[in-house]
Amino acid sequence: MNLIKNISLIMPVHNESKVIERVVRTYYNNFFKKCKNSEFIIAEDGSDDGTKDILKRLKKEIPFKLLTSDERKGYARGVKDALKLATKDYVFFSDSGGGHAPNDFWKLAEFIKDYDMVIGYKEIRKDLLNRIILSRGYNFIIGLIFNIWFRDIDCGFRIIKKSVIDDILKETNTLNYCIFSEFTIRAYKKGYKIKEYPVKHFRRYIEKIKTFAPLKLPKIILSLLIGLLRIRLELFKNTLNISK
Repeated sequence: MNLIKNISLIMPVHNESKVIERVVRTYYNNFFKKCKNSEFIIAEDGSDDGTKDILKRLKKEIPFKLLTSDERKGYARGVKDALKLATKDYVFFSDSGGGHAPNDFWKLAEFIKDYDMVIGYKEIRKDLLNRIILSRGYNFIIGLIFNIWFRDIDCGFRIIKKSVIDDILKETNTLNYCIFSEFTIRAYKKGYKIKEYPVKHFRRYIEKIKTFAPLKLPKIILSLLIGLLRIRLELFKNTLNISK
């Protein structure tokens, strides 16, 4: 199919020195080498653990585009900047922590002709119990607020049509932690067709579980709730304006 000849593989990276070489080589060998007329873009976001040096060394061997940052932008801005670099008709986005299998791309790709975005959801989630509970609660809250029900709305493993990114990304400015939640909500409410499909999930090394440390949770949860309600109010106002 034409899809496998015209893809931007986007991978944001921050402090992944323990896994990044294995992840990049795996995606290159199992995905990118099989896709003609495609591009592999790695957006590094202010790493201070040696990740930059590893990527610069790998770049001499593996043909990927590397964007680096001297200062930490944060996940949301880093992801947005990475998505803006895509030039192909389809974007395959994957986090860089080694939690997904690149071969699962082909499962999602079977549906992209009929959908605008195909999201992988973790069929068997290999996370700590507290993260599993948080994720399920988070997806349930989004369902209650927006009446849209996803298993894993924020999953960092998905295929998106570039035209959808061009339309939705400029409006995605509210959530600091879960950018793909907001992106998916806005895309769904605009009428884009979205499908979820089960993919494998692997346990990430424990050092990466810092964002959801217990002391940070209250602030993160409050920020997310406020952000989600702001988005809901904005969408409601837009609906009223359209109906006038």
